[in-house]
Amino acid sequence: MSEWCVSNVGCGGYTGLYLNSSHPTLEDGVETREVVGTNGWWWWWGSNQCGAYSSTSIRVKACPGDYYVYEFVRPIISSPQPMYCAVGFQSISSDPCYNYESLDRPWRANNESGDYICDESFSWNGWYRLFYYGMDIQMSETCVSSYTCNTEVNLWLNDPHPQIEDGVV
Repeated sequence: MSEWCVSNVGCGGYTGLYLNSSHPTLEDGVETREVVGTNGWWWWWGSNQCGAYSSTSIRVKACPGDYYVYEFVRPIISSPQPMYCAVGFQSISSDPCYNYESLDRPWRANNESGDYICDESFSWNGWYRLFYYGMDIQMSETCVSSYTCNTEVNLWLNDPHPQIEDGVV
């Protein structure tokens, strides 16, 4: 959600709603944030009145993985056509951290066994993020025993995972 004054045109309503302060950090936990809105009725004069409306406060939480969740409530109705505004990123589609397919297949975990499933017929294309019943997981960095992960021949990373500052390696 935006932390700065937004134009009503970019959000689809007459009153663009945004946070009146910064997002919380992971350490903050769940925080309450004030929501304000831009007076969109002034758009035909080429002017927006930032913070002209104050809406109902919302709760925000930072999550591991560098994203946020919001406990939205119905915006106040004294402002014309209020709309929560999100931040649109430029060139986000080229960053694999935001452009991936989710693989939530529990049988891939090294604590699973029994079936024999092979990836040779899978049409791999692009970047993937691994989940185990909705929880983030990562590829093993050590040898994985045969017949775990529901296959005979297992693959693992021979080196540690990169740090964020390493980029794509």
